[in-house]
Amino acid sequence: MLSPATKAAAGVTKVLAEHDVRSEADRTVDGVEKTARHVADDLSSRANEAGAKLRHIFDDAQGHLNKASGRLNKEVHENPVRTGLLALGAGVLIGMMLKR
Repeated sequence: MLSPATKAAAGVTKVLAEHDVRSEADRTVDGVEKTARHVADDLSSRANEAGAKLRHIFDDAQGHLNKASGRLNKEVHENPVRTGLLALGAGVLIGMMLKR
């Protein structure tokens, strides 16, 4: 049988070991939380950058489409017969290709 001193020492060792485990677990959780915050901040930053780039690309594309639309509208108003004949010819060609 164990002496009371040995039992007391075992109890103290158990308490200290539990405290060490809790402390290590707390440090691990803190580290994981810190890493998760860092990753979330990094992802947010990258998403904002990607959004800004996409907005720039969209604005450029919209500008090009507006210019092309203006040129097309001008061409139709300045040469309505030629534009109509081109559209008719394109329609006939597409119709012929679809029948095949």
